[in-house]
Amino acid sequence: MLLQKIHKLFEEILTCCKRKGYAIPPKFNRFELDDGELSQFTNKRQEYTEILKLIYGYGHGNTTEHDLVIGNLMRQALEAFATFQYKYKKGIEDVSTDPDILALLPEPAYQSYYENLMYRLVLHVSSHKEEQIKAMKDYEFFGLISEAEKKRTAKEVLCFIYLLNKRHVLQNLQGIRNAETTLDAWCNEVKARAAMP
Repeated sequence: MLLQKIHKLFEEILTCCKRKGYAIPPKFNRFELDDGELSQFTNKRQEYTEILKLIYGYGHGNTTEHDLVIGNLMRQALEAFATFQYKYKKGIEDVSTDPDILALLPEPAYQSYYENLMYRLVLHVSSHKEEQIKAMKDYEFFGLISEAEKKRTAKEVLCFIYLLNKRHVLQNLQGIRNAETTLDAWCNEVKARAAMP
């Protein structure tokens, strides 16, 4: 708790210095001791932003580093968004089937697509491997869902959140070049799939 207060204090000092236009604004680095290793401190408020950036990078094809956990990250992002935005305390299945939330999507094609989308199964399968991982008897379960399907799902999950709250997603993806253009293109791909028989 004390560390969070100190962290907040330094953030306020930096903000104040930026407003006053200091020629060389002060900086501070945050580190934490984690399992005997010194690592960059991640503020829990920023964890959600980092997850959205990882999902974006994965969907964009920039990385396969998180291939084994991407479903879990997408599930976390969707649940966090629903909780922040709608005080929703339900699972991912409920978020995309709730008529009140679906009604917020800009077009009926999106509403129908997301209501019927199978991404819930992809995320469910990908994020509930605990028993198999503990047993480590079957290494082949990681290959049940193709990388292409995971990338498509990453794009669709981000588009779902983006279509519901564009500004929210863009603020969390600040610093990523052409994020808005890319997300618009992904949403158009979703719309094209929604129009397919």
